[in-house]
Amino acid sequence: MKKFIVLITVLIIALFLSACSESTSSEEPSDEKEKEEETEAAKEPEEEAVPEDDELFEVLEVNIQSMMDQDIDAHMDTIHSESPAYNSTKDLLDQVSAYTLDMKLSDLAVEEKSEEEARVAYTQTSMKVDGPEYQNNLTKGVHTLKPEDGVWKIFGSEVIETIPLDENGEEIEEGAAEDVAMEGQYADLITSLEMPFDSDKWVLGNYNEAQGEGIAEFLINGETFQNYTELLTVHVFPDAAADGGITTFVEAMETNLTSMIDGELEFNRLEETDQEVIYEFSVTEDSTQYDQEEVARAFSKDGHLYVVRYTTMEKMIENKEDWLDKLKNVK
Repeated sequence: MKKFIVLITVLIIALFLSACSESTSSEEPSDEKEKEEETEAAKEPEEEAVPEDDELFEVLEVNIQSMMDQDIDAHMDTIHSESPAYNSTKDLLDQVSAYTLDMKLSDLAVEEKSEEEARVAYTQTSMKVDGPEYQNNLTKGVHTLKPEDGVWKIFGSEVIETIPLDENGEEIEEGAAEDVAMEGQYADLITSLEMPFDSDKWVLGNYNEAQGEGIAEFLINGETFQNYTELLTVHVFPDAAADGGITTFVEAMETNLTSMIDGELEFNRLEETDQEVIYEFSVTEDSTQYDQEEVARAFSKDGHLYVVRYTTMEKMIENKEDWLDKLKNVK
């Protein structure tokens, strides 16, 4: 059964590295060349081997345990140094340090693997033991792992589904949207926004805070998350607008979509400045996701990064210009 991509994301700070090298050539005696070639060959790393399933599972277990233990060094050892999320993971650990969480992995399954890459499906349960407001949840997704110096590490992650849980670990039934409250340490940042949307039409369907992000999802009055046709989403990433955070978020969004979609994906940046990026994307003919279209705006306000997104499911956006105007008027 197809499911909508749940893009509940933490801000991904991309690490771009460039390297240049100079080479020179000169005639040398053949025996010296042979010695140099042998030396260089000895320096080359051994060919990577296809990992055992248990080796991959252990990386994920250490990743979760080190987060619960708040052992930053051990946790970072499980993240590939070239991962787009490498730098932001340290920021995430700072956010998580305010909580005591009980986190468990289950249903680990290797989807595919080779000498260069492995994809492992997982189910993760996160329950708050102590700390600020937190939505317990069960998350299903896929980790991508790649080898680094002979050690397999997490390179990227896809969240497929997030299910809210109550204090007993039971799934929270979808209730009436108007019964949902926007409460938490980031709620005021979202409610302070000027939102030019019809409050009689759009009602809060879900509010959640996790990993340094607040996210509010609004549904059309009368629809539920089981049958919605339109979705209005507002993200806030506190203190994350500086140092290219806006551009980085959009780059990460495009990269994640590209890796997740096996159908047709069109992604375009419509407007871009230092203070905001307006983008659109559409997904069609994907094997696991419904056809969908989205217009969104990522912008800076008071040093915080906000992202406002309007998404349609199984239909294209009919009045795109009107929606772009509405997104621009969120202040």
